[in-house]
Amino acid sequence: MRRPWKKAVVTGAVFGDEGKGKVVDDLAEAADFVIRYMGGGNAGHTVVIGDRSYALHLLPSGIFRAGLTNVVGPGVAFELKIGTHEIALAKAHGSTILLDMGAPVVLPIHRALDLGRELAARSQAIGTTKQGIGPTYGDFWMRRGVRLGDLRSESRVREALTRGGYWKEVLALGHFLDLDDCLAADSLSLGMDPMDLDATVRWCMQHADVVCGHLADTRAIIQEADHEGKRLLFEGAQGILLDTFQGTWPYCTSSLCTPAGVSATFGIYRFDRVIGITKAYATRVGSGPFPTELDDETGEQLRQRGHEFGTTTGRPRRCGWLDLPALRYACRMGGVTELIITKLDVLTGMNLFVATSYEENDTRSSLTAEVMANAVPVYSAVPGWSQDITTAKQWSDLPLAARGFVGKIERETNVPVSGVSVGPERSQLIWT
Repeated sequence: MRRPWKKAVVTGAVFGDEGKGKVVDDLAEAADFVIRYMGGGNAGHTVVIGDRSYALHLLPSGIFRAGLTNVVGPGVAFELKIGTHEIALAKAHGSTILLDMGAPVVLPIHRALDLGRELAARSQAIGTTKQGIGPTYGDFWMRRGVRLGDLRSESRVREALTRGGYWKEVLALGHFLDLDDCLAADSLSLGMDPMDLDATVRWCMQHADVVCGHLADTRAIIQEADHEGKRLLFEGAQGILLDTFQGTWPYCTSSLCTPAGVSATFGIYRFDRVIGITKAYATRVGSGPFPTELDDETGEQLRQRGHEFGTTTGRPRRCGWLDLPALRYACRMGGVTELIITKLDVLTGMNLFVATSYEENDTRSSLTAEVMANAVPVYSAVPGWSQDITTAKQWSDLPLAARGFVGKIERETNVPVSGVSVGPERSQLIWT
């Protein structure tokens, strides 16, 4: 059901890659502003319009709605090459882009350090996307590095890189990690020496003209828009169980994925809707505990049918049955008020199971990495369906078993399901 709203948040409900972009694109039709509040180029949001598929990494998924204002907030780790490409795409579709002056810039050295740390960790590697997100946020929280507002002059960029001995420290860390050897063994196609200060300054300034044309005090703008009663749609990245605080630390991202990220960056604390997006089954990218993972033919079947390969890296996603204890916990920790189930069509014709609990687990405990690593899921068989549901246009078009599957999710999580997706296109989102 399309409930009225003024302020809504769309967040991944578990481990990310759930199809948030499609939902944001749909809701954006009624919005005045779409705001990306956290995350960076490690996120991949896909929007399918007709026979075209667009993969976005930085800008909000509302850029395909002409006349809409799309905002990149101060908590977004901004990769300049990706960002300038997506700005051109947004302009071609007639949308306005505002970039916060305080957003941290992902530098080439951040990507190199990300790679070096992963290689140095060997078997204990987290499995990052090597997009430099962790090192960028590390510098941001240490109050150093380049921010988008610094691109207004070359001297500001150079000062930001050298202030307090920052670049000397970067070089020392780079030599410690043998970055020259790392880059030779696994090229990031940076096109430059990431440890060269002058080259880094030039790299930043190559993108300055495009970026500076969109700089704004986005917090003041969004606060004023809220005061005027404009419709604000906040788009999250990754998922609640990848959140720095609520997720399976250290197997998590480096930013806030829950609505707390909106509050921290824009000072908005009340929302009409917090929409959690989850697939009808479970997936995860990279390392980290995954209680319902299927290392068998069924897991491979889910991967192939669901096209489960990373938007950013192309890596095969790990696949498994829907983990209701994890989803229930994530909804609680993320303040989710409703769920949307995506890729329901992938389960057509399969013998279905869902995890309803964990053996010997205290339901009051936090789902830390240690708890999830030791969790033994208890499965329940769920009636399946064989009918093609990709042409369904409304809730009543779905087979009874498919509606029953959705009902079980509602009962187990105590969160209503407001919509289901039965295919990749805009028209294949059904509101219940």
